[in-house]
Amino acid sequence: MTTDLHENWTELSGYVHKAMKMLEKQSVSLAEAFFTSPQSTEVVVRNSEILTQNRAGDAGVGFRVSVKGNKVGFACTNSISERTVNEAAKNALHIAKVSSEIKSFALPEPNPIKKLKGLFDTRVEEASIEDIVELAKRGIDAAEGYDKRVIVKAGRVSYMSGWRGVVNTLGVDCEERETKTLIYLGASGKQNGEVTSSCADYMFKRTATLNPEAVGTNAAKTAISLFHSKPVVSFQGTVVFGPEAVSYQLFDALTDTLKGENVASGRSFWSKKTGKAVASENLTIEDNALLEDGFSSRSFDDEGYPSQKTVLVRRGKLESFLHSATTANLLKTDNTGNASRYSGGMNMARAIVGNGYRAKPEIHPSNLVIQHGRKSKEQIVREIDRGVLVDSMAGFAQLGSGMISAQLSTSFYIEKGEIKHPIKGGMVSGVAFDWFKQVSEVGNDSKQFVDSVVPSLKVENVKVIGS
Repeated sequence: MTTDLHENWTELSGYVHKAMKMLEKQSVSLAEAFFTSPQSTEVVVRNSEILTQNRAGDAGVGFRVSVKGNKVGFACTNSISERTVNEAAKNALHIAKVSSEIKSFALPEPNPIKKLKGLFDTRVEEASIEDIVELAKRGIDAAEGYDKRVIVKAGRVSYMSGWRGVVNTLGVDCEERETKTLIYLGASGKQNGEVTSSCADYMFKRTATLNPEAVGTNAAKTAISLFHSKPVVSFQGTVVFGPEAVSYQLFDALTDTLKGENVASGRSFWSKKTGKAVASENLTIEDNALLEDGFSSRSFDDEGYPSQKTVLVRRGKLESFLHSATTANLLKTDNTGNASRYSGGMNMARAIVGNGYRAKPEIHPSNLVIQHGRKSKEQIVREIDRGVLVDSMAGFAQLGSGMISAQLSTSFYIEKGEIKHPIKGGMVSGVAFDWFKQVSEVGNDSKQFVDSVVPSLKVENVKVIGS
């Protein structure tokens, strides 16, 4: 299997380079090819059973071509032959000629790229479907063996391996081999007619070192903790957002305001605030594509620009935004290497494989890291007179404004330093950018997600709405 994958990649790379040479002879200003050849193996769990198991490859290439007037065309193909790859390149050129201008469109020039270690694990590429099924079964057994009241409602184990490459007419020519693995399990508890909501745990790795027992046990513990939930009375006070809650709604608001394209359009909540305090002094935030073992670490971004660590917010003061070659050119600032074909959304398999060659790059974090504090989540809770611990919540951050109205999914009422009971129903409401200013404590419980490594955040003056 390894030999076949390597041969397929070599063949695809050869066709892409021939197509780029063809474009160089045409009337193009700039041209780029982004090409990938991943193989993903996935096992899906439903109601304690293996529902599906599948292995699939998805090699292809996407071309971006610009002509006079910064008119840019894009075309892609997953049909791999010299003819079809050439046709995709020509289609991108034809589309460019009838497209609208993209102001300050740019591609990166070649720069030295330091190859990161630890991005590829041969064991992932060589794993069989049976190996991955066994991981899923171990996770199910751990969850349901923890307590007889627990049932695994949903789950997924995914292994991905493959190549990613970028070539452009300015001289960028780079490729990288990588692996990623993921396990997710969602469990519910059932006793005496009471059924808890589904509680999930995740693990994201670059290597074949997933721990299904830990994930299954964590999901089961959380499910059991939700028995005997009670509503709370509305109040405004202290809320501790756990890593999962931070990685979702708060992350989305933060990412949206840090994108260079939103700064350029004036849509970013933090436009024109560089050097000013935008958050609590307790917050230091960076984007680190060089993070050791980071799930989204990489040697270069999806335009072929070298990866780096960028401090975005230092002790509450805004230092930088996230940029691609085009937004850096538009705003006359440095490229941060954040061009990404990341898919977003809730499809975890697609989050691993990405949209790849099918998508034009957008600005997105690699590993968005909130610097952790010194206290555990449990220590932080013990210091709260009255408040709420939110491990997960359902809802979306309104992009631009940062407004969040989220239903409490896994949450607990705190009184005099103790967790009194899980919360039934209820919501939290407010503006994420206000919450960032109101962070009074940062936990030491950082957890890796697809594109972030974040701890718990203790936030003051949050509106809690009882059910």
